[in-house]
Amino acid sequence: MAGRKPLPTQLKLVKGTARPHRMNPAEPQPVVSVPAPPEHLDEAAVAKVTELAELLARHGVMTELDAGALARYVVIWRRWLEAEAEVKRRGPVVKAAGGNIIQNPFLAVANKCLAQMGQIESEFGLTPSSRTRIRMAAPGEAADPFEDYLSRRGKLSC
Repeated sequence: MAGRKPLPTQLKLVKGTARPHRMNPAEPQPVVSVPAPPEHLDEAAVAKVTELAELLARHGVMTELDAGALARYVVIWRRWLEAEAEVKRRGPVVKAAGGNIIQNPFLAVANKCLAQMGQIESEFGLTPSSRTRIRMAAPGEAADPFEDYLSRRGKLSC
């Protein structure tokens, strides 16, 4: 299918871009929760998944459906740590078998991991710029982005 990927209704509401005629009333609404870490992760990765899942759940972002994305993030994070350790140990440039000086291959791995981590962090709202696109109500304030939209629209048409 051509064009932009459709945004979930909840994300449209949070961003303030929801329009009644474009909403999907049958869209599933997963419950915020802290899912169990996947079994294939090692002890350090399990600790990181648990830490991040609890943090994200406190902010209403984590659901059991997001466990796979968070596990992918942690796997990439571990790979980045390992690649960074090798870059630190060997340096950013190394000698190849023929004696030529080349970029350390682990530097390319680390850079690729950073790019992948940035994409996933943005999906979870873990970067300052991705958080600027999210509007949340003040504590105790009933947040109804559609009502907010209607009230702003009425003020603009005067």
